[in-house]
Amino acid sequence: MIEYLLHVIGWWLLSIVKFLFVPFAMILKPDVGEDWNWLETVIISATGASIGIWIFYKFGDFIFQWISKHFKTSRKTFTKRNRSFVRIKQKWGITGLMVICALISVPVSAMLAAKLFRHDNTAMARLVLAFWIWSVALSSIALGMKKIGLSF
Repeated sequence: MIEYLLHVIGWWLLSIVKFLFVPFAMILKPDVGEDWNWLETVIISATGASIGIWIFYKFGDFIFQWISKHFKTSRKTFTKRNRSFVRIKQKWGITGLMVICALISVPVSAMLAAKLFRHDNTAMARLVLAFWIWSVALSSIALGMKKIGLSF
């Protein structure tokens, strides 16, 4: 039981760092003695990502508030880069971040959400939902690959 829990914690940590690869690694390349099924893969990878989102969202929110409090600039300059970020945020919003979150990792997604959508009370919950959806999709793809005999 302890060994199983240690493996789950290891997959959680890996989900936080490299979420995109975890469902494939769990289903297609199990270690000796490990045989993860689809449901376990979804639950473990999604809960690991959820833990990471909570940690990095709260940490990011704290850091960004601290920076804005202690490093006040006299005047904000609106550069071409800043304008492009604003346009992307206005056009896609949190939904755009939800679509690409698995591709850019848990820490980056959570920190972006904390920076860009800190006033949206649903941002963290929507990001968690997105990682659960991504977990189902990636685990399903990995299971399909396993059934047709593809592996790495």
